[in-house]
Amino acid sequence: MFLIIIHYFINLKISLLLLIFIIYNTPQHLQRIFMKKIILLSATTSAMLLATNGDIMLRDGAKASGMGGVGIAISHGSESLYSNPAMIKDVKGSEFSGYLTMFQPDVQFSSDASARIPQGAASKSKSDADRSFIPGFAYVHRNNDHVVWGISVAGTAGMGTDYNDVAKAGSGAFGMETQLAIAKISVPIAYTVNDLTIAVAPVLQYSTLEMNYDTPFGRSTNEEDSSVGFGLAAGLAYDIGSLTLGAEFKSKIETNYKNNISSAVRDFGIASVTSGDQLDQPAEFGIGAAYRMGNSVVAIDLRRVNWGEVAGYKDFGWENQNVVAVGYEYATPSWAVRAGYNYGKSPITEQDGSATANAGNYANAAKNFFNLAGFPAMVEEHYTVGGDYTVSDNLAMTLAFVYTPEETNSFNTSDLTNGQIAQGGGIPSTATASTATVNHSQSAVTVGATYKF
Repeated sequence: MFLIIIHYFINLKISLLLLIFIIYNTPQHLQRIFMKKIILLSATTSAMLLATNGDIMLRDGAKASGMGGVGIAISHGSESLYSNPAMIKDVKGSEFSGYLTMFQPDVQFSSDASARIPQGAASKSKSDADRSFIPGFAYVHRNNDHVVWGISVAGTAGMGTDYNDVAKAGSGAFGMETQLAIAKISVPIAYTVNDLTIAVAPVLQYSTLEMNYDTPFGRSTNEEDSSVGFGLAAGLAYDIGSLTLGAEFKSKIETNYKNNISSAVRDFGIASVTSGDQLDQPAEFGIGAAYRMGNSVVAIDLRRVNWGEVAGYKDFGWENQNVVAVGYEYATPSWAVRAGYNYGKSPITEQDGSATANAGNYANAAKNFFNLAGFPAMVEEHYTVGGDYTVSDNLAMTLAFVYTPEETNSFNTSDLTNGQIAQGGGIPSTATASTATVNHSQSAVTVGATYKF
C-alpha cells in the first residue's frame, strides 16, 4: 500500500515539487515577488489578522467554521484539505470549493506602564486592525476507488494590532503596530483500503511579519519581512459502521523574519529573547470522532498545539494549548444546518513583572506588555452556527457565523515602568505599580461555495 501511495505521490504531485524547487532556487527578491502574489490571494487583504486558537484560525473553510471547527473525523468534502486530508476519501468525483471570511476582532488596550503617563491616566483605545478578509480555495479529484488527491491554498494564521495614531497616545500603547500573516499551499494524497484511509501532504508556507512602535528616539522603522518554509501534514481515518475515527498531524514549520523581531526586542530592551528572528509555526496533533444517526452527525475534535516548544513563541512565554471542539450537523439532500462550540485556553501566560529595586523583572514586564499590546491571542470560547443550501445537483452555497465573547486580561508591567524611570536617571522602587489591560472579542462571517463535477 505504501508503494502505491509513493507511486501516485510522484505522478500526481510532481507539479508542487517542481514549484518548491523553483522557488527554493530562485533569487530571494524574486521569491518574494512570486510568493507575495499567493499571500495576497490567500491571507489578509484589508487589515491585520487576529486569529482564534492562539494565532491559528478556528478552522479554515465554511463548513467547519459553522461546526465549531471540527474536521478530523467528519468529511467537509474538498474543504477537508484544511483539516484532516484523509477525510477527502468521501469525495466521489471532482470537487472545487472556495470561501471568503470577513473577520472582525474588537481589541481595546490600556496601560499606565509608561513613566511619562501619570498613574491612572491611561485611557482605553481601540485597535484600528478591526477587519480582515480571508479567502481559501480547494480542489479534490478522485482517481479511482482507492486514491483521491487535491490541492488547497488558504490564509491559515496571523495576528496583529494597530495603535499607530497620535490621538491614541493616552492609551500607553507606544503606538504599537504589528502584523503577522500566514498562508499555506498543501497538496495531499489519500489512499483507502477497506475502511482505513491514510493521507500525506507536503506543505509550502509563506508568511510576513512587521513590528513597529514609538521609542524615546522616534518611531522604529522595521520593514515587513517574509519567510518561506516547508512542512508535512498527515491524516488517518477509520470507519466502523456509523462511527468514524480520525487523527491529524501537522509538522513544525521554521520561519525567520530578518532583523524584525531582534530589532523590536532590542529597542525595547528585552535581552531574554534568544531566538533571534525566528517565530516558528508549531506542530499540531489531533484526534476526532464522528457518529452518524440518519441525517444527523455529532463530531468532536481534540487538538494540541505546541506553542511552548518552538522558537519565538516560547521566548515570549507561550505555553502548549489544548483545544476541544464539538459540532452538530443535520443534512438533507437540499439543505443542512450546523452548530458548534470551540474552547482553547489562551497559550499566553503572565510573566513576573512585579517591581524590584533594580528593575530585575524588566524583561518579564516588557513581554507582558508586548503580548497584550501587540499579540493579544487571549480569547478562549467560540460559538458557531452555519448551513448549506443546494442550488443544483452541482452547486451548493454555505454560510457560517462565529461569535467569540469578550475576554479581559491584565498583566503586571511594574518593572517596565521602573526600567523607564532608571533610563531617565531616576531610582527604581518596589512601590512602583503599573498594568497593561486588553479587552478582546471577535466575530466572523464566512460565505462559501462548492461545485461538484
